[in-house]
Amino acid sequence: MSFGPRLPGLTDPEVETHEFAGGERVVRQVLRRDGTTVRTSLPTPAGSESLSAHSAFDLAWLRAATRPEDPTDAPTVRVVDLFAGCGGLSVGIREATRALGLRMEAVLANDLEAPILGIYGRNFPEAEIVCAPVESLFDGECGSDPTDQEATLRDRLGRIDVLVGGPPCQGHSDFNNHTRHDDPKNELYLRMARFCEVVRPTHVVIENVPGVERDRRRSAQRTWALLEDLGYEVSTGVVDASRIGAAQRRRRSITLASLAVTPSVAELVTSLEVKPRPVDWAIGDLEHVVPTTLLDQHPSPSAENQRRIDHLFDHALYDLPDSERPDCHRLKAHTYKAVYGRLAPDKPAPTITTGFGSMGRGRNVHPRQRRTITLHEAARIQFFPDFFDFGDASRSLIQKVIGNAVPPKLGYAIGLHLLR
Repeated sequence: MSFGPRLPGLTDPEVETHEFAGGERVVRQVLRRDGTTVRTSLPTPAGSESLSAHSAFDLAWLRAATRPEDPTDAPTVRVVDLFAGCGGLSVGIREATRALGLRMEAVLANDLEAPILGIYGRNFPEAEIVCAPVESLFDGECGSDPTDQEATLRDRLGRIDVLVGGPPCQGHSDFNNHTRHDDPKNELYLRMARFCEVVRPTHVVIENVPGVERDRRRSAQRTWALLEDLGYEVSTGVVDASRIGAAQRRRRSITLASLAVTPSVAELVTSLEVKPRPVDWAIGDLEHVVPTTLLDQHPSPSAENQRRIDHLFDHALYDLPDSERPDCHRLKAHTYKAVYGRLAPDKPAPTITTGFGSMGRGRNVHPRQRRTITLHEAARIQFFPDFFDFGDASRSLIQKVIGNAVPPKLGYAIGLHLLR
């Protein structure tokens, strides 16, 4: 079965509508390309009386302690996740399939770090977990016949409906002074095209930092050209997650390619665009949670950082003055004003990074509590639902996977755009 038949009307201003059902449940209705609709619902979250039905539905999903059940006896969407991390894109695509009356099957997840893949496996137990360099799986050169290794893996995988992947992005980052867009690891971007050449998935999703387009090796542009040569229709663009519902300004380069539909990154955003949601929307209910688990335990700052946190609150500030900063973080030395700052409750957060447990690595101080945000709060801002299982991973590992992840809301928007 091929998902996403080529039909007119790719974008519709009413792709996704929401309503309250007697106040007890909030309903999501999704319009599919064939003109049929699918309705799903969740219990209305507490304290959402003043919210729109759309905002209340997303909040209900974020707060859900158990994963909503998939439809029974539904067609299956088979997904491979390369450079998978903990699976942010997969989480979002799974919710998109549920919204469309489908079921997602995670076929294979690949990454280099076994502990992180372990988190993926806890949330997608059906997936084959492969901890190995992706170039050891797809080891042939683009344009050549499949190698024995590639042919064997292709036959084992079978039909793949969606390939997703986020190749290593450090070499593309504007903050990486070591490579400045010229890192050999950037070539891994091309492994996505090689997978498509060998396996021919129906849809392809590649995400990265916006700087990928300035890669001196032109890895992204070469990948796009290869995909077009393979018959895929390709669309690229930069998406800010705050425009589609995450309480965070996070810009990502998105490549969509498809053999079945005409994708459009721009239309993906406009079809689901919402008014930016503030930090309080995502984490307001967690402010006074009793920290009985690691996720809710408050990080312990140094005495000096606690003094800086107190200074912010004692003087009703959101940005720490230069006089209170260490010399290396004074604004005269750089322009990172957000470092040592406090989150504004009524605005989206800046990009959550792996250093969110320290006030010296971003705007990570809670809006009203004299502390930095917890793992749970950071996960919510990244749009990870409460039912996502981090297992018994350490604080440092969870910080890493949250900070490096793709917000599942972005995966949801992409999945809905390609599969509906």
